[in-house]
Amino acid sequence: MAGNVGGTSCVVPRRRWLLIPSMLLGPESWAGVSSVLRTLRQDPFVAAPRPLPREVEDFVTPWLEDVLGAIPPPASPQECLEQPAPELVIAGHSSACPRLLLVAEAAIARGHHVTTVLLVNGRVPEDGLSATDLDPPLGRLLDNLTRPDDHVPPWHRWWGSLMEDMLPNALDRERVFGEARPIPRALFDQKIPAPRLPDDVRLAFLAMGDMYAPSMDEARQQGWSVARMEGEHLHQVVNPVAVACTMMALVSQAHG
Repeated sequence: MAGNVGGTSCVVPRRRWLLIPSMLLGPESWAGVSSVLRTLRQDPFVAAPRPLPREVEDFVTPWLEDVLGAIPPPASPQECLEQPAPELVIAGHSSACPRLLLVAEAAIARGHHVTTVLLVNGRVPEDGLSATDLDPPLGRLLDNLTRPDDHVPPWHRWWGSLMEDMLPNALDRERVFGEARPIPRALFDQKIPAPRLPDDVRLAFLAMGDMYAPSMDEARQQGWSVARMEGEHLHQVVNPVAVACTMMALVSQAHG
């Protein structure tokens, strides 16, 4: 299957894509990439998880159900006899990344043909560790930001004017950050399992700029397919054509 957008050519098989936003943002952060993938004759589905509940011990299960609810049911055995089950690429951004192996495991258990897990500018999953285990300075920052209701403010308010460098276009900032919500502080302390996936599921990592260079190096050392492109943390909003085509090329490389 071939396509051309903005002078950039991509040639890959037709696949389903589950695009999962950061747990601190919403589906608008993937809207542009989804549109490009559709133009390139792919089948994208953007997850739109509901706001995290205020008082729960498990933040993963309700989020996981919402994420998996974004994709159509898997093909039935009879349908698989008539034509191969569609390949499913699970791609997540930022704070979704440490949870992608859980998503893939659950999708496989439900009968989906998961072929690739693609991390975009996020941490490589490490079994049984939390975000604050891996980044103690983050924990101290969050402690300073935590409100009396045990939530931290929406993510874009943590960094002030830096957000204008990340998303120079005011309309982009309005639509993407308009979906950001206060987040339970406890989310960042939750231990995240990292299950082992079947060997035929390929793993890939896309870095945008150098924010997650250590994670990219770790992924490379583990034998993942990796790529780096210039840009800021939300480059998929700024240049969705380049990001979508790089993601497609990276998945093809992973299945080389």
